[in-house]
Amino acid sequence: MKFIIAAIVSVSFFSTSNIYSQNSFTQLKAEQLADFKEKILNSNEKIAKFSIQTITAKSKKSPALALLFSFILPGAGHFYINRMDVGKYFLGVDAASWIGLASLNIYGNDVRDEARTFSKQHADINNLDNKSDDYFTDIGSFDNIYEYNNDKLTRGQYELLYDVNNNYWNWDDTQNKNIYETQRKSSERIYNTRIVFGSILITNRIISGISALLLANKENKKNSSLNVQPELLYKKDYSFDGIRINLNKNF
Repeated sequence: MKFIIAAIVSVSFFSTSNIYSQNSFTQLKAEQLADFKEKILNSNEKIAKFSIQTITAKSKKSPALALLFSFILPGAGHFYINRMDVGKYFLGVDAASWIGLASLNIYGNDVRDEARTFSKQHADINNLDNKSDDYFTDIGSFDNIYEYNNDKLTRGQYELLYDVNNNYWNWDDTQNKNIYETQRKSSERIYNTRIVFGSILITNRIISGISALLLANKENKKNSSLNVQPELLYKKDYSFDGIRINLNKNF
């Protein structure tokens, strides 16, 4: 009888121990799975953050706007695309051209005004105001207004006749008339030289626009990138199943 009772107690003890061991193993497995899942989630968060940093790219610049800005002001298109290391030269040429053009205007005006003042002193002109440029050209070609009007009457160019009272002139000396004519022609040559700076202003804008356009396209290609976005995959029981890599190309 004692043997039977001892056997029953032994069986019960081993059964209880087995059940406890199974429960402990199950609980341990669940804890390990939860811990593993938490690590994966943390890893996924880091990867996601890395992915966001990777896909951050510089904003692209419009080549058309770079071209337009350069036509308005050389160097402005390069400033728009952050390439003033090149644009500063176009801006410098533009500034120098404007200074040259303004200088010629000032110098030409001074020579012209000096010649007209000389004509008032030596051609007995009453008033220099309200006189056309053609008038100051004509007084350098004829000794007086009567000689000029007779020439136009002979040619039948009646519409070109001057009113004697308002447009009178009479040179005191032929040499003074020649001095005036030399000064007047000198002012014209100075004005004509302005076309050089005008041409530079136009050409500089065209070249600056083309340069900004090409550099904008080049910078946009440089800023295009290949984005790598890793993604962790899970099974239905939240167990780790692998990694998927997503590739994104920015143009």
